[in-house]
Amino acid sequence: MDNTVKNIIINDTTLRDGEQTAGIVFSADEKLLIAKMLDETGVDEIEAGIPIMGGDEKTAVKKINESGLNAKIIGWNRAMTEDIYASLDIGLKFIHVSVPISKIHLEYKLKKNFEYVKNNLINILKILSKEGIKYSVGGEDSSRADLETVIEIMKIAENEGAYKFRYSDTVGILNPLKIYENILKIKNDGKFKNILIEIHTHNDFGMASANSIAALKAGADSVSGSISGIGERAGNCALEEVIGYLNFIESRKIKFDFIKAKNLAKFIAKITKRKIPAYKPIFGRNIFYHEAGIHTDGILKNPLNYEAYAPELTGSKRKLLLGKHGGSAAIKYNLDKLGIKITDEDAASMLSVVKKESSILKRCLTDKELLFLYNHKLK
Repeated sequence: MDNTVKNIIINDTTLRDGEQTAGIVFSADEKLLIAKMLDETGVDEIEAGIPIMGGDEKTAVKKINESGLNAKIIGWNRAMTEDIYASLDIGLKFIHVSVPISKIHLEYKLKKNFEYVKNNLINILKILSKEGIKYSVGGEDSSRADLETVIEIMKIAENEGAYKFRYSDTVGILNPLKIYENILKIKNDGKFKNILIEIHTHNDFGMASANSIAALKAGADSVSGSISGIGERAGNCALEEVIGYLNFIESRKIKFDFIKAKNLAKFIAKITKRKIPAYKPIFGRNIFYHEAGIHTDGILKNPLNYEAYAPELTGSKRKLLLGKHGGSAAIKYNLDKLGIKITDEDAASMLSVVKKESSILKRCLTDKELLFLYNHKLK
């Protein structure tokens, strides 16, 4: 794979695809606050919602659009005139138009042929061009469409003036090798000059972030995802994972404030009453927690032994825990933090006691419990 990823456009869809998570509802005020927090993280585009839904949704998108944020505020639309005019009605200057393009969607969802889709899309895009709107086009279910179909729709989008085309792995069926191959072929065969490619992946098989990175390496210009990967079914590409990998492992300089993004993730978790999983990459509580003796010893010698990047970069904290799998080095370390210095021999003699107590409790020990064992078992 190509190891170059140029500057990319970050398109955040937390407020649109993210809110489509089953059971999640953001109030208009919450959507506005989330948009402001997203803007502070440094995302380039915010897909604020679906104006045609009306009511609080339309009001929220309008307020976000008028709030003076640095990011482009985008309304999501079907390729239908009523959708377009609902977006125009609230003064949006950036609009996304989504069209189903796989045979499955054409036959069973849209119940139209491909000629209808093409002609209707052209008519819709002419309205937007006439209104002077900057717009992108999305190929819904691109991953199950023939590449020739994707290229044909993308050509129409380019010819009509779209600045970007969204390649959507709508049901998350692709793998990194296949998506790399597809994006590369689309770019090479289409020979596009005036339109960017955006990758939008779903996580049905746990590959959304990897698929997004592969697409970017194949030459995609933009990544669409959400904070913490929230979204329909198994969710979307988690933006913090993709950008974290590129920044921390490949040393790219992609503007993204991980600490502010983590605060946003915590806020979303609070208002949706859905905790961030402890093992969640980048934002999970446990990802810098170490218990195994070999690991804690290695961490104390040099954190690089078992950490891919420094926890401070994402607002995390490192902890060396004392449990069934612990080692004597962690005992010395944790007692030292409590102001107690012991020898290697004393730490080794405490180890079996710590392991036994952890097995009984079925968890790691607290500082208070460690002090108790020190005072009653060692002294």
